[in-house]
Amino acid sequence: MTGAGSTRRAAVEARRVSKRFGEVLALDEVSLDIGEGDFFALLGPSGCGKTTLLRIMGGFENPSGGDLRIGGESVLGQPPYLRPTNMIFQHLALFPHMNVFENVAFGLKMKRESAERIRARVTEVLALVRLSGFEPRTMDQLSGGQKQRVAMARALVNDPSVLLLDEPLGSLDLQLRLQMHEELRRLHRDLGSTFVFVTHDQAEALALANRIAVMNAGRVLQVGTPEDIYNMPQTRFV
Repeated sequence: MTGAGSTRRAAVEARRVSKRFGEVLALDEVSLDIGEGDFFALLGPSGCGKTTLLRIMGGFENPSGGDLRIGGESVLGQPPYLRPTNMIFQHLALFPHMNVFENVAFGLKMKRESAERIRARVTEVLALVRLSGFEPRTMDQLSGGQKQRVAMARALVNDPSVLLLDEPLGSLDLQLRLQMHEELRRLHRDLGSTFVFVTHDQAEALALANRIAVMNAGRVLQVGTPEDIYNMPQTRFV
């Protein structure tokens, strides 16, 4: 079963999105809407297609069929840097040879923003993730949680309307993971932008998201609020 989501204006619309890797069908005509301002979780086991769908949203994979719209406009064929999205990867993908300031500023430098604009914006987002004063530190001087915040700041510095998060907390211990849940909720509340969060952890999805799409075998089985998913599962898998 596929599902359309929020009654608010859609930030992301997937329409019969399919993806094949050779003979493997990773996504099977997935359709769903993600509302503006949603904290939306894509929940399912490894190999269910959730990360592939997220990467299609970000422009890191092209669908084999279907359409994807962000802000009402089709983004098929658009590279990641032209989309109103940014992505936090599972392994963070921070540059080890750069300090905090340089990591966060990287995207703005690629857009050839002025030095004044870069400094002001980096200072702003580091304050947002509570890392003011950390600009000169290198990656080996940071804790796991601090690296997570650097990755968040780097993703937010371009002011994306949709933030894509690919299981970024998976490598953290439980205590730090719970702390980062609070950070993500705070950032989502303060920014008011749309978050799309991939996870295989049902408890994490229920704790963070206001809407959840349960996926398996390349399909969306159910879309709803955490209460709907928990209290009214539509299939035995859910």
